[in-house]
Amino acid sequence: MHLSNREFRALMRLPGLRARLRFVAEQVADRTRANLAAARVDTDVTVSEGIRPRGRSYARVTHGDKYGEFGTEDVHRHRALGRAIGSK
Repeated sequence: MHLSNREFRALMRLPGLRARLRFVAEQVADRTRANLAAARVDTDVTVSEGIRPRGRSYARVTHGDKYGEFGTEDVHRHRALGRAIGSK
């Protein structure tokens, strides 16, 4: 089945699809918060959503620990977001 660009953009704007993306992102955010708490890192976790310029919907999870996801010489690596995405 082939969708036209107009059909694809309409599909990506459906409230049900965007709600499902938000639901999954909230689950990932909850697991990220738990991972951060276990690592004793106090930072905020946010979920943002929108539509990309070419029409794809998205929901994004971010946290404020700038260096902890991958670590540095001085900051221990915790991979809170990466582990939350990988553990379903």
